Amino acid sequence: MGRGGAAPALTGPQVGANLGSTTEEMYANRFRTLSPQRVVAMAVAKGPAFDPGERQQYQNIDYTVLGLLIEKVTGDRYEHQADVRIFCPLGMRHTDFPAGADPRIHGPHHRAYTDIGGRTTDVTEWNMSDRWAAGNMISTTADLERFLVALFRGQVVPQPLLDQMFVVPDVEGASYGMALERFVHNGTEIWGKTGSRPGYHTVLAATRDLSRTVVYSLTSSPP
Repeated sequence: MGRGGAAPALTGPQVGANLGSTTEEMYANRFRTLSPQRVVAMAVAKGPAFDPGERQQYQNIDYTVLGLLIEKVTGDRYEHQADVRIFCPLGMRHTDFPAGADPRIHGPHHRAYTDIGGRTTDVTEWNMSDRWAAGNMISTTADLERFLVALFRGQVVPQPLLDQMFVVPDVEGASYGMALERFVHNGTEIWGKTGSRPGYHTVLAATRDLSRTVVYSLTSSPP
């Protein structure tokens, strides 16, 4: 969200608790707070969308579960672990998370606009608790570029794990490895991640050898 964008909006049959199914509904509920435990509980109650290995489908709820697992294993907040393990070591000085339910973006940032009821509306202030580990991080394009380069150079995770991130399951229509999505443009393989929420859309991607990288953030909606 904000300076650097968020993960894609909750979609599919396992969305869990959320702020609404349309932009108008979400806008009306934009200051509500949802705990990750509630979001996961609501998703689990619906049962699996399909059997393991049957197909691949991106779901924000997966990242919420991972955030809770990080807290369970470390006995620490997900946000603090991200800070001490990634942001600080990589020098990502302009990347952080909202303080609780604070809907504001502190520091310099561009405003977000989207169409609400046929009118262009400022939607910059938005409580992103329903996204949490799936998309409440605030960053800059410079910090995201720093992260992208460090990740591909093996400075974030050990090489064996990095190699796994570039492996797409042998399932029809699959395009994701571990966190990264594969794109092919004019025969060139590109790996990256998109992220959005009303008013913001962000992309970071690169060739595996880092000969080409791209990071951008737009405020138009739809981008």
